[in-house]
Amino acid sequence: MCNLHSEKLKLFCLEDEQPVCLVCRDSQKHVNHTFRPIREVVTSYKEELNTALKSLQEKLQRNKNTKREFVVTVQHIESQAEHTECQIKQQFEKPHQFLRDEEEATITALREEEEQKKQMMKEKLEEMNRHISALSHTIKDTEEMMKASGVCFLKV
Repeated sequence: MCNLHSEKLKLFCLEDEQPVCLVCRDSQKHVNHTFRPIREVVTSYKEELNTALKSLQEKLQRNKNTKREFVVTVQHIESQAEHTECQIKQQFEKPHQFLRDEEEATITALREEEEQKKQMMKEKLEEMNRHISALSHTIKDTEEMMKASGVCFLKV
C-alpha cells in the first residue's frame, strides 16, 4: 500500500526505482517518468538476479573444486615429506650403525690393551717385589754379619 495515498502499489517508477500507486504516477513528483507494471519489473529483476546467482553458484563450485585440489596437494606434500624423511633416516642409519660398531670395536681394543699393560706391570711389580725382598734379606744378613765379632765375622 502507498504510504501517501493508501492505494495499492501497481506500478514501478524506473527513474526513482520504487513502487508507486496510480495517484503517485499522476503527481508532480513523477512528471515525465517512465512506469512499468510491478509484475513485469519483478520478473525482469528476478531474471537478472537469477543470472547473477548462477554466476555466483558457478564461482562457488569452481572455488570448491580448487579447494579440493589444494587439500589433495597438501596431502601429497605431507606424504612426500614423510616418505623423504624415511629415506633420510635410512640413509643416515647406515653411517650411524657403522660409527656405533667402530666405537664398540675401539673401546674393546682399548680395554684389551689396558688389560695387557696392567698384566705386564703386575708381572714387573711381582719381579720387583722379589728383587726388593732378596735385597732386603741380603742387607739384613750383611748387617747381622757386621755385628759379629772378629773371628765369627771371618768364619761367616
